[in-house]
Amino acid sequence: MDGAKRKFAFVADADGPHTIQLRTEVNSGRAGEKAGTFGLRIDRVLPLSERMRLGTGRTPYAVPEIAALQRELPSPGATERFWRHVAEVGTPLVTPIADDEAHQLATFLWRGDSTTQNVVVIGPSDRPITDYLMDHIPDTDVWRLTLKLPAGARFAYTLSINDPLVLEGPRAAERAATQQADPLNPKKSWNYAPGAGIHEYSSMAELPGAPSQPWILKRPGVPEGKVEHMPFKSDLLGNERKITVYTPAGYQKGGGPFDLLVLFDENAYIDRVPTPTILDNLIASGSIRPMVAVLIANPNQETRVKELAPNPTFADFLANELIPWVHTRYRVTAEPSRTVVAGSSFGGIAATYAALRHPEIFGNVLCQSGSFWWAPDHRYGGDPLTETNWLAKQFIASSKLPIRFYMDAGLFEVDFSGSGGGILEPSRQMRDVLLAKGYEVHYKEFASGHDYLNWRGTLADGLIMLTGVTQSAKR
Repeated sequence: MDGAKRKFAFVADADGPHTIQLRTEVNSGRAGEKAGTFGLRIDRVLPLSERMRLGTGRTPYAVPEIAALQRELPSPGATERFWRHVAEVGTPLVTPIADDEAHQLATFLWRGDSTTQNVVVIGPSDRPITDYLMDHIPDTDVWRLTLKLPAGARFAYTLSINDPLVLEGPRAAERAATQQADPLNPKKSWNYAPGAGIHEYSSMAELPGAPSQPWILKRPGVPEGKVEHMPFKSDLLGNERKITVYTPAGYQKGGGPFDLLVLFDENAYIDRVPTPTILDNLIASGSIRPMVAVLIANPNQETRVKELAPNPTFADFLANELIPWVHTRYRVTAEPSRTVVAGSSFGGIAATYAALRHPEIFGNVLCQSGSFWWAPDHRYGGDPLTETNWLAKQFIASSKLPIRFYMDAGLFEVDFSGSGGGILEPSRQMRDVLLAKGYEVHYKEFASGHDYLNWRGTLADGLIMLTGVTQSAKR
């Protein structure tokens, strides 16, 4: 092709003269074809020390604040003026993209010193860690990473300074000491507690347009329900756990029967997702009918993995031990159409499996980022799966059951390893299987990862879609 240009690079492995040979193949059978002429231009020569210098080499996105800093350099005070501006507006810096309303640029920053060797943003997704490695702006103390993200993204993150840059092995444990909240971001994530040190919590990135979460904060004048904690011993499972029961304001044993919500991972749905507050607000606004919620704790993490992955004994524990216990103590419905089983991650797949095994009890499934990648041959934290989405196959083999679904998943919950271990792709597959079988499925995706910051909002969305007053009127 006349005038064609090609870029290439080569490495000289040893000192001394080197020869570059250019070859072309000429097909004399093609009329008018002839040998061409070539020109070679060397644009850049890098010594090994510079080529291996820490940095990503990526072409940075255009960010007005960064461009202004670079224009001012090396004038005195340029970096100080930059950092004063950043302190006023907070991080990440958000930049609109011309002619692209679906995305925004988010720039994360760190003010380094002579000891800073690298800075990594931990949290947006499970992409290779080098994708989140900051670049150092020469002749400044500014380290920056600009990401192109879906508009309205919301996620927790930390910054890891002088990170080990490995995900596995002995050195990976160092990250617990190097990562910290972003000191330039005033928004704190769900794991912040008053007085916590900067290494004890995460920061929150919340880009313009992030979905509103109107139900998660206490509202003046809204009556509060009652929360009780008690132990529950299971003969089927052979263990004991904590149960937390929420009853709505004005609950009386002679009233009702009330709708019923069964929710897994009790600790997370009290501390990270303010479930009682969400229910108080939804009920007070008339968005859902008064509801009793039973939150089930896990004895420990090992038990959680064993029980919440599709487990017939655990599903039978719910149906034959827990639900009868609830009915003897609380005025709740026995109608599956007014009973919701819910959870996130392993709790999401547990909820879906419980309804499949016991549709006579659970007529609604609220699944947040369900672990549908699970298969019976899975070893937690072990080798890649040989087959994914075992539960979808069970629904394919089953006749259609009287179950309604709310499902969600994060756009960042992608399987980057190719092992089938992501959330997004198996969730879409499960959704499509259910729709093909004729189920009612409410499905949504959010711009984030495996993150309670989003589940605390979508819990209310799911309850409204499954049990809301307008939904109930349709049935």
